[in-house]
Amino acid sequence: MFHRKRAAGASIFVLCISLTVAPALAQLGPETVTVTATRIATALTNVPESMSVVTAAEIADTPAQGLDDILRNLPGMTLNDIGPNVGHPTAYNESMRGLPTTETRMLVMVDGVPVNDPFFGYIQWNRIPLDNIDHVEVVRGGGSPLWGNTAMGGVVNVITKALQNDQLEVSAAGGSYAAYNASLYGAYRASDWLTLSANASLNGTQGYQTTPPSWTSFGSPNLRSPVYTPTSNQARNVGLRGDISPAPDISGFFDVSYGEDRQILSTPIGLDKQRIWTYSGGLTKSFGDGASLSATFFHDDNNFVTNNPHLLTFTTEYNSNVHTAAASDNGASLDFTQQWNGWLRRVSVGGDYHQIIGHDLANYYAPSGQLAAPTIIGGGDQLFLAGFGQAELVPIDALQIMASLRYQYYQSSNGIDTFPPGFGSIPDVNKYRFTPRADARYRLDDALALRGAYYQSFRAPTMDQLYRTYADTTAGIFEGNPFLKPETLEGEEMGVDYNLPGLRSQFTFYTSKISNLITQRNLDPSEFPNLLGVNCGFDPVAFTFLSCTRNINAASALARGFEAETTWEIGGGFSSEWTYTYADSHYTADPVDPTAVGNRLEGVPMHNASAGLTYDDVSGWQASVVLRYISKSFGDAHPEDGLIQNAHFVVDASASYPLSRNIRAFVKAQNLFDKSYIASNGGGAPILGTPFEVMGGLNLKVE
Repeated sequence: MFHRKRAAGASIFVLCISLTVAPALAQLGPETVTVTATRIATALTNVPESMSVVTAAEIADTPAQGLDDILRNLPGMTLNDIGPNVGHPTAYNESMRGLPTTETRMLVMVDGVPVNDPFFGYIQWNRIPLDNIDHVEVVRGGGSPLWGNTAMGGVVNVITKALQNDQLEVSAAGGSYAAYNASLYGAYRASDWLTLSANASLNGTQGYQTTPPSWTSFGSPNLRSPVYTPTSNQARNVGLRGDISPAPDISGFFDVSYGEDRQILSTPIGLDKQRIWTYSGGLTKSFGDGASLSATFFHDDNNFVTNNPHLLTFTTEYNSNVHTAAASDNGASLDFTQQWNGWLRRVSVGGDYHQIIGHDLANYYAPSGQLAAPTIIGGGDQLFLAGFGQAELVPIDALQIMASLRYQYYQSSNGIDTFPPGFGSIPDVNKYRFTPRADARYRLDDALALRGAYYQSFRAPTMDQLYRTYADTTAGIFEGNPFLKPETLEGEEMGVDYNLPGLRSQFTFYTSKISNLITQRNLDPSEFPNLLGVNCGFDPVAFTFLSCTRNINAASALARGFEAETTWEIGGGFSSEWTYTYADSHYTADPVDPTAVGNRLEGVPMHNASAGLTYDDVSGWQASVVLRYISKSFGDAHPEDGLIQNAHFVVDASASYPLSRNIRAFVKAQNLFDKSYIASNGGGAPILGTPFEVMGGLNLKVE
């Protein structure tokens, strides 16, 4: 049951605090302009949606070492509480608004270009260097009407720096577990119409031991093999960007970036490698009288190789299988906007195109090193075509209405899955869908406003879910299903905005109904393959429980809750941010697994709270502390299986000091009190959360 009285009490309590401290507030800087909620530049105070913005200055003042460290402190976010380099890349399934973390159910972009992996859907956080960020926009709630596929729970859009003056910034740091981080950002004003910028980053770590000594799952005790080692990682990124303005009414950009990631996961032969090239660009033409036309494109080439070792005995291992996933991701959009000063303020119409072509090639090996089966191929094509429109109405000064509608065409084609016994000929699938959203915001006075929204959203199954089957003698068998349908969501929310000079507060109640939720069913013994050495159930050799499942559209769910966020410029150099999320997310129907009904959705904690305090001294030194509490959650829908993700309270801190006008020394510490907890637990070996880590270094900035 959703505890409305408890959540309402929290809302009133925080609002009362805001009202009490208001007279002491300092003035904020210039109005923040955002683009994600409406796809065009809009002042944050005119956005009628639940939204957070994190600036570059706020990022610099936090103990965060990756973008995910920042996002998990925001309301509504459900992110694995592990660093960006300690889990298998496919383990980084993140979500928003109480949706399960079995898959990524939010869209993450950099300058409007998706960074969700095109084949698997996960987020590779190492691709987004912090030094290159201008600000981050987070819009909660169904984002599909404007942004299409994957934006089921919301949208994260990272806006990178686009400077108009020369700048050079260099940073280098080292710390615990032989960790290192070096980055460079430079901008050069080549002419009145061209600014060039470049960024590069290099980071790595020898890593910590991510596997606990022992654990219990599915009622069976498990021991960590002595083969398990700390997970090490190296990541490199480089990018070149040009911002152009060849005429007063024309502006645009082009961007080329390359990223690679190399990881030794858990055991000495568990090598994962990924290489990504991304090309993107855009142009905007202004016609006068409030009219503009924008066009964007992107192309992404992705290659991912993962070696998956298995235990031959409790103390020896062999490389059981090697998967190579290659994907091409292409997209483009065209958007025309007309703005007026009357009651009809703006109308936007546009269309977008998105195509993914990807295949996974899997070679399975016997302990002798010989192939255990012919190369297994899984993959196909996905096509998304859509037209969308949005209108903003202001019938009276106090009332703002925003309405959006998308007509979406989705096709999966050329599917292939040769994992025995195989699906044979896979027919093409075509789907059509209207996806609406309506928002309204009523301003009671200059400080207080009420808002509400209704929306629908969707997420198509990934290539991984459709066509890729994975067999692992230490985890189990996870079969794809080419007949999966898109997941759909219908949601409503109501909220309160309270803003004063130096203070911004949002309080939101939301509820979402999810249909066609992709879950798994256990394979029957007659379906167990017998050629790859996987022993479904308890495996006495690996001394662990092996799950054997197939993806299906079986479940319905309800996600509802309360979110609160307050940022406060206290004065005297002090600023603070408080966030809280209450999530009541549970299954409402599952014909295949009726015992799951009423149980919590995977990976979603009931309570998630954070509080941060920052002090900026007039002499230039700075200190910050962040406190975060997350209640327990579970890796599947059955708590009795024991896949617990522990409740934990963590304290992070950072400080910096100016050594000169251009050089600053800094130190960042995570998990100050070295709390040990299981942060991710999906049925194989669980992953421990980040232990006590310290990074210290120097930053040089010249303008």
